[in-house]
Amino acid sequence: MKQLKWTSLMLAVMMVFLAACGSGNNSNAGNNKPASEQASTNANSNDSTNTAAGETAERMIKHALGETKITGTPLKVVVLEWTYAEDLIALGLQPVGVADVKGYGEWYGAIEPKLDATVVDVGTRQEPSIETITSLDPDLIIGVSFRHEAIYDQLSAIAPTLIFNPYPEEGGLDQYSEMEQTFTAIADAVGKKAEGEKVLSDLHAFYDESKAKLASAGKEGQEIVFTQAWTNEGVATFRLFTDNSMAMAILAKVGLKNAHQDSAFQQYGYSETDIEGLTKTPNASVLYTTSATDTVFSDLLPNNEVYKNLNFAKENRVYDMKGIWPFGGPLSAKLLVEYTLEALG
Repeated sequence: MKQLKWTSLMLAVMMVFLAACGSGNNSNAGNNKPASEQASTNANSNDSTNTAAGETAERMIKHALGETKITGTPLKVVVLEWTYAEDLIALGLQPVGVADVKGYGEWYGAIEPKLDATVVDVGTRQEPSIETITSLDPDLIIGVSFRHEAIYDQLSAIAPTLIFNPYPEEGGLDQYSEMEQTFTAIADAVGKKAEGEKVLSDLHAFYDESKAKLASAGKEGQEIVFTQAWTNEGVATFRLFTDNSMAMAILAKVGLKNAHQDSAFQQYGYSETDIEGLTKTPNASVLYTTSATDTVFSDLLPNNEVYKNLNFAKENRVYDMKGIWPFGGPLSAKLLVEYTLEALG
């Protein structure tokens, strides 16, 4: 009898044990995957959820004409000003359309990476083609206020549109600060905020390194004039950049001093003049940029009697900045400093 009770007790314990095991297995009912594989499945499920959230995430981007709501991550971006194409390139993105692709190639020839061959030309920067832009079915359009404010509503009907103003009025940002602000906004708009922060952080570190190199070469505080020049009906014309320009702000960051001072505020960041403008700063070194086909410094000026007698010309302190576009973004900024180091360092 005792043996029978003992046997019954053992059977009861086993039944409880088996029931508990069955309950544990049922917690993943219908799932026969090993634990490691299940963990991977869960991780992939989370990734899918995060991706879906990223595709629908909304943010408001401030620009010159207000705020624009961006949903998800724009993949097809049309830019109507060269600088913003450069901004996308710096962020590792290729635009689908750019205004005046040929002009970008001429002035941005040294910028890497270059525009992809598949990038569509959407017309001139002054008059982009609404029809061509529409055909690209963009997720985002980026333009500039002094050219595209009048067609903002048309552009916004195609895709979310950001319009920036690279030429702040007196008392506002200088052009360089505006460039960084706009670059940061574009990075946020295309889902590359962290990448944008790193681009600017690396650029600031490069300024510091370059300033130290110029100081070691005894060039800290050296006076310079930076000019964009061209030939106009056989006459040399110069844009002499003022302190509020992007170019001079960059050169100031590496320890150089602007010899050209204008008594009036120049919103576009330069004073336009003829050869007489250069006679006011004969002891400064001259850094210049021209289009690839213009020979103002190689052919025209060497035969000009006024120019030949200026100190910087006689002492060969005139330096070619290799056609750099002086209104660009962070890649252009770095390139300008590199060229300056080559010339003065």
